[in-house]
Amino acid sequence: MRFSSYARSPLTRRRLNRIALPCALLAALTGTMTAVLADGGAPAPAISRVGRLLVPTAVAAPAAPTAPSSPPSVAILATPPGASRTTLHIAPVGGAKAGPALATLRHLSDAVVRARVVPRTRLVVATAETSPSRDRSFNATLFRIQPGAEPVALCDGVVHASRPLVTAAGRVFVSRGVAGPEPQPDNDPAQLRVDALTIDEVDLATGAIRAVHRYTGHLAFLAGEWKGELVLYRVSPASADIVLVDPDSGAARVIAPSIPPFARDFSIDAAAGALVFQERHETDPGTWVIDRLDLTYGKRTRLEASASHGLAPYAWPGGGLAYTPERATGLFVIGARATVRSPLGPGIDAIQAVSQDAAWVAALHTNPSAFAVPFAIRVESGEVATIPAPPGARIAVAGFTSAKEEP
Repeated sequence: MRFSSYARSPLTRRRLNRIALPCALLAALTGTMTAVLADGGAPAPAISRVGRLLVPTAVAAPAAPTAPSSPPSVAILATPPGASRTTLHIAPVGGAKAGPALATLRHLSDAVVRARVVPRTRLVVATAETSPSRDRSFNATLFRIQPGAEPVALCDGVVHASRPLVTAAGRVFVSRGVAGPEPQPDNDPAQLRVDALTIDEVDLATGAIRAVHRYTGHLAFLAGEWKGELVLYRVSPASADIVLVDPDSGAARVIAPSIPPFARDFSIDAAAGALVFQERHETDPGTWVIDRLDLTYGKRTRLEASASHGLAPYAWPGGGLAYTPERATGLFVIGARATVRSPLGPGIDAIQAVSQDAAWVAALHTNPSAFAVPFAIRVESGEVATIPAPPGARIAVAGFTSAKEEP
């Protein structure tokens, strides 16, 4: 996947899918640099479904307690190239090797897997392609993965290569949709299909689905959570915007009414009460920018501008900005106490998760024709530590796990 073509080529359905799925692009960047993805052609193996006998208290298995000063552990998912299975591992930060496979997720061959840890548990929710189809727009399934148990499918129709959003309170949201009619061939060839999209909350214990937000357009993307509200990035034929949605009432308010439809790599800057993301310049198609959007007043501040399309920005915990500058020089952190300068050398470093206490971040170091390398950074000092992972596999970082389950 080559980002440089986005700024100069007409929009097609395929290009919009690549441009408009910000977090999917971040992980797809890693995937294309580590292995060539092939379309799955075989049906997925049988999938366990949620049943009435599921005991809610068994949803999350507590981890074995460790000393308070111990480095954290990270949940990672490993997918060998071309495989129809992905394994879950709990990897100790700074450890010599990843832990054993604790669960095996079955999906289409070479599926894209995205995941998140449920806070204060070792429970993981993940999306993976399970429905063989020529149109892959909504062919993913949301799974609940508990160490030592068979993964359970919670819902289908999830947006391809999208990542579930798990709030600080442990609520789980996904982007789902139903394909609309294909544009007629005699119409504008650049015209894109308009789909019926929803943001849905999924109950982890029962699999019950509740629509939180409905949208007709090309994309409704979960960009983050801020003070209990969902931050959504939406793209329609007429415009792209950013809105806040109350997940309980469904009330929505527009924060940024009009932005170019090329935004990606979203993160929440808690210190500034803002959303940080990468975007294409408004008038110069050869320039990419990093913007910060105030989530209260809607003011946009430009933080960086570059000809590089692989900036991979992330709001550094406690204030500051982490990103990869020109020519894939590796991760730099500016405006923070920690000094971080290309910790693993040249490449693109993309932060994937932050620990619950905001003391650590987990990232992936990517280079062309090589598997991504997961690593961790201590936020306060900039100390770098390994995250051991199974060799010869694409790695998805789900997040930091809890040493023990909290009430």
